[in-house]
Amino acid sequence: MHAAELWSAYFHARFASPREVALFCDVSFQTALNWWGAVTAPASHIALLVLLTDPEAPAFFADAVQRAA
Repeated sequence: MHAAELWSAYFHARFASPREVALFCDVSFQTALNWWGAVTAPASHIALLVLLTDPEAPAFFADAVQRAA
């Protein structure tokens, strides 16, 4: 699994739609749609936003890393 797929899985687990992602992350709908569809992954400032604001995010990513190992 590459970064875009990992982030897409997170966004699908956490949000109901790309529009929610766009609103939460303060990005364009097209950017959120790219993340949703695993076309691209978010930049580091979005990763930091997620890790600091979603208490379940660290566990989600830790589980993903453990499954990949």
